[in-house]
Amino acid sequence: MHIDLDELITTPAPADLTGCSLAELRSIRDQYQDVENGLSYARRIVQGRLDTVSVELERRRDGGPDGLLQRLPDALAAHSRGAGLPRPRPDLEPPAWADGLLAGADQALPPTSFARLPDLTDDDLDTAAAALGGLERELSAARNELHRTIDRVQDEVYAREAVALGL
Repeated sequence: MHIDLDELITTPAPADLTGCSLAELRSIRDQYQDVENGLSYARRIVQGRLDTVSVELERRRDGGPDGLLQRLPDALAAHSRGAGLPRPRPDLEPPAWADGLLAGADQALPPTSFARLPDLTDDDLDTAAAALGGLERELSAARNELHRTIDRVQDEVYAREAVALGL
């Protein structure tokens, strides 16, 4: 799968933001934030699936007394907050197109497979983990690229607002 940000972004930011009005900058930023919300949603779903597969593989390899369900809460909580500065809380409803990004995750390991995870072979789980890991890296890279653009637009918005306030 290849995530094409140009297909998701309908209003590209001009190279020179100084020619945009403050209202245009805010509109561009808001649209980018919606795209980021969709990418973030898809990445969290993929990461949760990858964590679940990884926990099952770890459980099998270390042979400890805890089952998958006992180990899962700690594994899923490990990725609940990313590094870096907090961003504004996105709209909680992801855009409709975000589910389309999960097609690769569904191919790697369909949601119905989670009910029978202990029955899958190690090779099946290793293959699914590799595919999910690749998809998670691609989604993260797209988000990082988008964050750079959001930050550039947001810096211009802040600069304009500071001038308007006489700061």
